[in-house]
Amino acid sequence: MATHVFGQAIEITGVAATVNGRVITKKEVRSLLAPTISILKTKYPRGGEAANMEFKKAQNDVLEQLIENKIILTELEERGASIPEYVIDQEIKRIVNDVFNGSEAAFRQSLNDSSTTMRSFRNAHKEKILVQALKSEQFGGEEAPPSPQEIKEQYALRQVEYRDRTQDKITFSKIFIPIKDGPDSTPEMQLALAEQVAFNLKRGADFALTAKKYSADAYAEDGGQWPETSRTDFDPSFAELLFQSKVGEISGPFKDPRGFTVVRIDDVNYGPSPALSEVKDRIIKEIESEKYKERYTRWIKTLKRKAIIDRRI
Repeated sequence: MATHVFGQAIEITGVAATVNGRVITKKEVRSLLAPTISILKTKYPRGGEAANMEFKKAQNDVLEQLIENKIILTELEERGASIPEYVIDQEIKRIVNDVFNGSEAAFRQSLNDSSTTMRSFRNAHKEKILVQALKSEQFGGEEAPPSPQEIKEQYALRQVEYRDRTQDKITFSKIFIPIKDGPDSTPEMQLALAEQVAFNLKRGADFALTAKKYSADAYAEDGGQWPETSRTDFDPSFAELLFQSKVGEISGPFKDPRGFTVVRIDDVNYGPSPALSEVKDRIIKEIESEKYKERYTRWIKTLKRKAIIDRRI
């Protein structure tokens, strides 16, 4: 069984790798790649070398992490480690908020698109949490605890990342070129038009005049200017690309089932960040993780050299 990504057949059944006899399935890899694939398909309407390079890098990163997890799980089995189900519930809730704009329906659709059951998704993240717990136990006790100043500095550095993303809002201008399939206008012709529009805008063409001429969007007559819109009103993949773009930047064309979109970001208002006291425990774990990262890297490299690893993708 295969799915297609950028014109390539990607098998989702079978073995991706084995680690000391433990199997990593292609389905496991595909499940963790699902949000990335969705974003890449939106970002790269034509696919191409850049899309394939990003996809292969993401796939390799996921596979290497799964290999490390399997190695560490051997250690965990010997210790009889376990975690309560509510911890997994909290992690899934965080993923729904951060990756799927708080939409349970979008999350479930992503699982369906990647042929992943909720049980297998929960198991994958249970392994991930167990692995993180072992890292903290194995390496977290040798350095001094983070100082109050370190905690404050980490909070200041990553405050925006801790925010409630479901309350993000954005103001942008948009040109929408619909997909048409007929003798005078094909999807390929419409994509070429969207690419030309983006090229002209980047060269200094007036956005409002261009929107009035080419856009089939509801706000075309207003020069493509949209009112402030919540992140949760967008498809998650489109929202991720919008909020990654810089103010004033021309981005796209992005693809969705209806057509191609070129945007200019006019203003971004991020959702509120929690108080330091609400994320203090998380910050402490992040600082500790960064401190033991070098020792962990040496340790896992040693275990990998001793392990019997067979990569098949």
